[in-house]
Amino acid sequence: MKLQTESLVVSILIILAGIAALEIGFSSSILEILTGVFASNFLKLGDLSWIEFLSNLGLLGLMFFAGLETDPELVRKNLLKSLFIGFCSYFFPLVSIFYVTHYILGYPFEASLLIGIALSTTSLALVYPLLKEKRMLQLLAGQVLLAGAMIVDISSMLTMSFLFEGINVYNFLFSVALILLLIRLPKWGEELFERYAGNQIEFRTRFIIVILIALGFLSETVHINEAVLAFTTGIFFAEFFRKDSLTEKKIRAIIFGFLAPFFFFKAGYTVKLSVVSLKVVFLSLLLGTIAFVTKYIGTVYATINFFRGTVYKLAGLFFNMRLTFGIVASLFGLKAGIIDEETYVALLLVIITTSFISSIISNRMPYKIEGDILDDIFKI
Repeated sequence: MKLQTESLVVSILIILAGIAALEIGFSSSILEILTGVFASNFLKLGDLSWIEFLSNLGLLGLMFFAGLETDPELVRKNLLKSLFIGFCSYFFPLVSIFYVTHYILGYPFEASLLIGIALSTTSLALVYPLLKEKRMLQLLAGQVLLAGAMIVDISSMLTMSFLFEGINVYNFLFSVALILLLIRLPKWGEELFERYAGNQIEFRTRFIIVILIALGFLSETVHINEAVLAFTTGIFFAEFFRKDSLTEKKIRAIIFGFLAPFFFFKAGYTVKLSVVSLKVVFLSLLLGTIAFVTKYIGTVYATINFFRGTVYKLAGLFFNMRLTFGIVASLFGLKAGIIDEETYVALLLVIITTSFISSIISNRMPYKIEGDILDDIFKI
């Protein structure tokens, strides 16, 4: 199929997924993955190699905005609570899934670790809008939960980077140099923007896009996980975007309106239903049950000491949203040959299903949580 036809079909599918998400009030990310699965198995579109660049840039953009939404002051004020919630929510499922896959199912040590990481993540990109939707962000409870989700995201990224990318003197020196560069980069950007103010070439938008592309290059060069680089860069640019909300809106529109859908579509497009076997079904049911239950128990165990009412129950559901980085880890494992295609499909099915179930259950719980309940919920 010609490139023009392929691009038109993919674009229409992505638009239809967005319309369906708005109509049924569901996550567009999940529907974009499902459209990718549909296109891969029922339409003859070829390998779609042209999507690779857009997909990778979409991933970098998602992680960049996750970093932007990280409030260092918020994390500092509630650090102990957030660390406790984040670590319980992350390590409960990680240890459980690693034990089952390595000692019971017989997976190699490295594969078991990667499976555990992929199924222990929490999607900050999904938790953030859910907290906002339930009007919890302006409350201390919502801030602590958001910070806890950030801790899970950071933990999963750092764990994966440490275990699979490795640490050596070269990487350490580069990391130090990169941090020093990131400290200065927003300031240099402001100086450039001031110099070229009032032009029609959207210089600020171009500047950020070039930075995202450069992060992909740096990741390949020094073998540091690109998601970690993008997330860290977003943190350093957070203050800059608070001063320039217009540029932030433009970049957000490009990432979430154009690039991110290609990342989720591509993730679904790699799923071949032809490889669905009894092994895939068995793995999906077993690992999905373990991942959902242990994530819920770990999160509720941590939050029940701080919240009352339905808040800790909602937290257990919200933290089971594991789309973005779970997909990143799964794709990494498949491309690196750490897991086979059947395991990859099973992981993707678990990631989609648990996010889907959590979304449905949370939608049936109260949408409005009264402020007088949440203002004094902290017991310590």
